[in-house]
Amino acid sequence: MFGLIAATAADVYFGFCIAFIVLLVLSSIAMIIIVLMQRASDNNGMSAITGGSDTFFGRHKSRSIDGKFKLATIIVAASMLVFSIMFFVFQVLLHQLG
Repeated sequence: MFGLIAATAADVYFGFCIAFIVLLVLSSIAMIIIVLMQRASDNNGMSAITGGSDTFFGRHKSRSIDGKFKLATIIVAASMLVFSIMFFVFQVLLHQLG
């Protein structure tokens, strides 16, 4: 009766491996897009002489679009790390069963 509904542990681990690979690919594409949308950093040390960090955008950079891109880059990079670790954990569990 439950034979059609119940899946083996190997099937479940394989499904998780596929899901984490898909999430890893999607987060990699998101990382590429976010990095390409960021502006180049013009911080070459001259801002200490010219006072470039005392401008409005220098003091409130975390609220600007550059700050939001930086935060998004950190979040996507952390999610890529978690997805890759979880993929390899389920990959090891899958190989221990088979």
